[in-house]
Amino acid sequence: MADTEFDIIVYGTVCLDAIWRLPRLPAPGEYVDILEERTMVGGEASNTAIALAKWGVRVALVGNALGDDEDGKRLLALFEREAPEIDTRFLTISPTATTPYCLCMATPDGHRTMIGKGFNEMECPPLSLELARSAKLFTADPNAYEAGVQACLLAAEAGAKVVPMDFTRDAEVNRRSAINLTSSAHVGANKSLAEYAAYATHIRDASGRACIVTCGEEGCFVAEANKQDPAVHVAAYSLPEVVDSTGAGDTFRAGILYGELQGWELLKTARFASAVAALNCTALGGWGGTRSLAEVEAFQRETPLRAALPLREP
Repeated sequence: MADTEFDIIVYGTVCLDAIWRLPRLPAPGEYVDILEERTMVGGEASNTAIALAKWGVRVALVGNALGDDEDGKRLLALFEREAPEIDTRFLTISPTATTPYCLCMATPDGHRTMIGKGFNEMECPPLSLELARSAKLFTADPNAYEAGVQACLLAAEAGAKVVPMDFTRDAEVNRRSAINLTSSAHVGANKSLAEYAAYATHIRDASGRACIVTCGEEGCFVAEANKQDPAVHVAAYSLPEVVDSTGAGDTFRAGILYGELQGWELLKTARFASAVAALNCTALGGWGGTRSLAEVEAFQRETPLRAALPLREP
């Protein structure tokens, strides 16, 4: 790829996260202690961008407008203190916006419960053609869906490789993307692994582009472009304890983008992304478990994969 100002544009959600680790969710009227808590930069775009920046990737973070409020000021201060690698020049402050805020409650079963404000009215700015031309790769999350679709299509037109997250219901985005990345939650909960594998293969065959469906602790399914084979299952890594699964999908996406930037084969990239996501689950927050590249490589060498699960027919 030709040299550009940025390696990757990450477009989408920026918010303030409060993370609580709890022994369990309380029943109505019950009290439980907070075991650990942290307030930090959050949102799908922020989580992905921060992980990439900590690996030395040149990132342009284009997010929703932040409010001229206390949460917005606190969020910008947290960027400066905790993620100085991120250039915040593309984050705008609007007197009419509300800074999105999310309370994430993490429990030992690996699940998190989220309560928030400011997300329904969130707006992302149009992507400028000049900025789109300044990067090698582009990614977006679907929270501001129509703006995200338009940004994906413009980035593709500008010549960037597009790796969208959870846009597989839009056939045109699928066709214009390099890798279509989505989650089992987006495809539909309570489906069998065979159905998720078939979905990845279907999107690949319909669009002519690679597709990856992530399935949490059950790994992911990778359908490579220009192949006739069914999607390949990539197992997740075993962890003795999950602290918080917030951001696992966002850091997985960061791993996919990093591998694509390096020119790796897709299965190698997916295994790297799986390791990144697993490590992120060992700490609080959407990017709190991001490790150095050397630590990720050591984790891959030393950590066993989870046992393969049977693909029950749909």
